[in-house]
Amino acid sequence: MNYFYTNTANPLRFFTCGNLMSRDGFLHHRRTFDCHVLILVLEGTLHITQSGLAHSVASGQYLFLKAGEEHYGHKPSHGKLAYLWVHFSSDTPWETISGDNSITLPESFAYLLPERGAPATFQRISILFRQLIDFSRQEALYTEAILTCALSLLAMEMTQEFLDRLSNRQNNISPVVYTIMEWVKSNCHKHLSLHEIAEEFHYNAEYLSSLFKRETGMTLVYYLNKSRVEISKNLLSSNNVSIKEAAYSCGFRDEKYYMKMFKKYEGMTPLQYKNAFHKK
Repeated sequence: MNYFYTNTANPLRFFTCGNLMSRDGFLHHRRTFDCHVLILVLEGTLHITQSGLAHSVASGQYLFLKAGEEHYGHKPSHGKLAYLWVHFSSDTPWETISGDNSITLPESFAYLLPERGAPATFQRISILFRQLIDFSRQEALYTEAILTCALSLLAMEMTQEFLDRLSNRQNNISPVVYTIMEWVKSNCHKHLSLHEIAEEFHYNAEYLSSLFKRETGMTLVYYLNKSRVEISKNLLSSNNVSIKEAAYSCGFRDEKYYMKMFKKYEGMTPLQYKNAFHKK
């Protein structure tokens, strides 16, 4: 697997972006660009070769095509294909490193992406990608900097997601458990139970709870409540949000239980935290 990285203090330079939709038989044409291309597949499978290496990029996966390297479709798509794409560059070159499970990260970088990946936070990544495309189609942007900032945010989010995944891999957390952790963080504000989480991922609740604890050292319910408390801390930073509002907004159904969990995780009550925060 190749990994591409660059270290720049400036935002990425946006060129153009869009979305492709094909009913059947799409074959990417052969070309070599002087800019980079990022593709996020939403539906179907894109068959594309870069520098002699063939990729079949399925729904939920992305591909980074590096500037100056030839890429082309080596096989037509079968059935419907839909993906988002963006062309961009930076003020510093992107370097290539090859690695496996023991990848050694460069000393400094602003962006680092695998040549191909499947983000656990796919929904969040796709929202940022669509936001970039929406901005690009507006005729009256008050500043073009919106596009470079939206692009840079997308790349930073994908970099952070990859680093989180790498850290979990080094801590022997499997892709399945990592995906569940990210899903719980994104959905913990809902009224979720252990059984509902297990059903979402088609697991037996007892088995999933055992697997989660074995890999993370904590129960799934503990992690769910911990994620909710983290959300509530952000809410409590506002003077306009009450303890009760924070409790219900982050997924707790009972204010007293929320207060008990908050003290368990933070060592203080929500009110003490709120008062301490606003004294800063």
